[in-house]
Amino acid sequence: RGVTASPAVEARRTALPLAAAFASGAMVALQSRFNGDLGASLNDPMLAAVVSFLTGLLLMIALVLRRAPRAVFSGLRTVPWWGRLGGLGGATLVAVATTAAPRVGVAILTVALVAGATVAGLLVDHWGLAPGGRRVITAPRLAGAVLCLVAIAISAAEGVRQASVALLLLVVFAGALTAVQQAFNGHVRHATDATVATFVNFVVGTTALLLAFVVQLLFQGPQEGSWPGWDRWYLYLGGVMGATFVALASLVVRSLGVLRLGLAITAGQLLGAILLDLERGVATTTVVAAALTMLAVVISGWRRR
Repeated sequence: RGVTASPAVEARRTALPLAAAFASGAMVALQSRFNGDLGASLNDPMLAAVVSFLTGLLLMIALVLRRAPRAVFSGLRTVPWWGRLGGLGGATLVAVATTAAPRVGVAILTVALVAGATVAGLLVDHWGLAPGGRRVITAPRLAGAVLCLVAIAISAAEGVRQASVALLLLVVFAGALTAVQQAFNGHVRHATDATVATFVNFVVGTTALLLAFVVQLLFQGPQEGSWPGWDRWYLYLGGVMGATFVALASLVVRSLGVLRLGLAITAGQLLGAILLDLERGVATTTVVAAALTMLAVVISGWRRR
């Protein structure tokens, strides 16, 4: 029999992984801010999304050239074609977040994204899209989804004042697609490894964004904007931050488990988003919506022992 660690030992063992997961969640919120500011400077959110994915892809190319990922690339042949399209969800998320962040703020954006992903997660599990197969919809998970819908309704009041119902719904939809993205990427990761799965995600997402950008150029022409100078070099780090987030999550999931990892990431994402928006002012309704979203994620993870 294995020896069960004491609570104190377990806390020390997971302290660093939890801190890394929390930081990676805050990084997601910061990525949305950077991409949004880059899109505003370029006057072209689609171009900013392309830049974000391209930088992330360059990083993943450097990583995937290592020997170990090359050795498992053959496993891609066992993945159905639709299982390789997870990057479409990531591309949609980055494009929508880049457009919405300057208009509704990172806090409302994050509430809508997390809520959309949590609610969609019910359907993804019910339909068995993830490698683990179908999972029943339990009462806690259903209650969490309902709380997320309440959080969306609360944040919508503030979001509509700053943008529109259509934009807010588009953000929720983008968040929902991330649940599908994680399921699809899970198939690739199961057949290969995390590095190859992330690489495939960035290849598909970059291709989709480049095609969308070309279509935009054909119909609208180039937008008049300016590339940020070296004094704002950090605005070009969105893609690198996205790839780092994936790497950190893959690194600590074994120590924390999927549930604790998700809770820590969500907590970091929501708190980071609110802190980023303090300078522009955060409405009480937004803070309440963020708290409800966090509560929803916690409740949806409850299990009978």
